[in-house]
Amino acid sequence: MSIKKILKDVFYSFYWLIFVLVFLDQLTKGIALKHLADNRIVHIIGDFLTLKLERNTGAAFSILQGNMVFLAILSAVAGAAMIAYRIYARKRLDLAQKIIFAIIIAGTFGNFIDRAFYSLITGEEGVVDFISFTFGTWSFPTFNVADMCLTLGVIAYVVLIYIEDKIARNKRDVPLIIEGDVKETVVSEESVNEKDINEVKEDEVERK
Repeated sequence: MSIKKILKDVFYSFYWLIFVLVFLDQLTKGIALKHLADNRIVHIIGDFLTLKLERNTGAAFSILQGNMVFLAILSAVAGAAMIAYRIYARKRLDLAQKIIFAIIIAGTFGNFIDRAFYSLITGEEGVVDFISFTFGTWSFPTFNVADMCLTLGVIAYVVLIYIEDKIARNKRDVPLIIEGDVKETVVSEESVNEKDINEVKEDEVERK
């Protein structure tokens, strides 16, 4: 196998995308820890989009607060299961599915690293969140790059399933339509032939 073929297979497997997104997630969290300490708030778009450091001991968007150990185990199991399925079904997955799985896996392991190791490294528990949206009196739960990967990946997967199911249904309906048209055409031709035969018989009767 040539090097070109190996590189092509590696690229289209999109395993590398997992590492890129996990690295981006951890890099942005590291920057947040360094530059957003002491309750510092950075306004990107007024009060609508701000950066502020928060520790989340729950799941994405602050769900299930205070369940760090459970969520760490859940993240590890879910991530391992997705990787196992990704490897098992590698020949059946199309390009879009490979990309989506890579994004979801990256999001899972990005937050797993925080839950499993950050307390050992920084002495503080909790996933590092730092992106915040506020509209008037309403504030969206603070999140991070891993949360974005998980959310967008799941939404994209649901949309993809819907589109693929719709395409499959359309393909199943096409033969029925064609078959119906053929039957209708055959019936029409038979009706015309019967009409011609009847007209010929009537002419013969009149001649007699």
